Amino acid sequence: AMGAVWARMDALTEDELLALYNTDDDDDGDIAGSSRATYADLSGLGQQRDNGKDADEAEEDLDRYLEQMEQQRFKRILSPSWIEAGTDVRIYPNPRRFTEACTQMTRQNGSLLYEDTTFVVVDKPPMLPTQPHSSNYYECCPGCAQTNLGPFYDISGREIDRPLLCHRVDACVGGCVVLSKDRNGQRVFHELQRQRKLRKVYLAVTQQPVPLGMHLHWMWAPQTARGNVGGPPCQLVSLAPPESRRKARDFWNRCILEVVKSEPIAIDPKLLASYPESEQQEQKVFYQTTIRLVTGRKHQVRAQLAALGCPILGDSLYQPMAGLTLDRLDDSEDAIDEAVARGRVPTQLIGLQAHAISFGGIRAKANPPWWGTSVVEEAT
Repeated sequence: AMGAVWARMDALTEDELLALYNTDDDDDGDIAGSSRATYADLSGLGQQRDNGKDADEAEEDLDRYLEQMEQQRFKRILSPSWIEAGTDVRIYPNPRRFTEACTQMTRQNGSLLYEDTTFVVVDKPPMLPTQPHSSNYYECCPGCAQTNLGPFYDISGREIDRPLLCHRVDACVGGCVVLSKDRNGQRVFHELQRQRKLRKVYLAVTQQPVPLGMHLHWMWAPQTARGNVGGPPCQLVSLAPPESRRKARDFWNRCILEVVKSEPIAIDPKLLASYPESEQQEQKVFYQTTIRLVTGRKHQVRAQLAALGCPILGDSLYQPMAGLTLDRLDDSEDAIDEAVARGRVPTQLIGLQAHAISFGGIRAKANPPWWGTSVVEEAT
């Protein structure tokens, strides 16, 4: 019932194979396709970027991928089905559950921020994944939106199965997520993103004020390439620009954000009861920062604020990386290694919200974040 069963497929159509290979991740790390919700190449070989390879190399990669798919292609079983004897099956007997977060997505809570004949914008609760987990197809942003906010109808008035993702937001982050009622809406959103016609605003909570103005960092690109496995789960950034344009193109992703405002706020200590002692002191003043995202890389806000020495409240993955960047590798290699080893993927909500989004004449703003809006006049 949770979509926790996968079966090896004997045959895929050419369209299905190409859909798997060409699942679009744009340069900003957002997803235009959703094939990976129901299909999976267990090796991940076919989801690597070409990183500047020429046409022959790219074609060779595709050939290798198709060959691999002959051996390892699985489809999620979402309805009662007959499976032939001898078929390899992967089953998750204990699927990951996100029930509490899913039940928070309701119309009564104001979770439906916008709807028209093509797009739906929802206020995703923190700790709800945007994409389906391999063991749980239903408790994710599109699934919970369909169950709790639907039904939804497309431009022809037909009820849809469930909306499609247009982009991603980290599971531990709440806020605006754009969904589409059809593939055309996904393509439109993807094109707007390519043309830099999206506007995203984030709110972040830190223990130090964040310097105002534009901030530019360079993120190590091979680490974010599709299909890469191993390596640290955090994104590593550098303040120093690449030595050449070719290195910038092949090995680095430019990350730009603008800090518009950073003001002291007070947070109810009861909301911090599960956080480390250093983050739950009574009367402590935190800083809420308004950020305009110029680019949109994976973990960009979290990585850049940590690099600036202002890690986000509760972000156990990036707090050990505070003030550490790759351009200081010669002086602090051991410190970076230690920080990466100490980092842990957050298991609770963090002080970050995808606060507002604007695209194609559509504007949506999330509800107040979990930490509230108690701005104070000055830090104490």
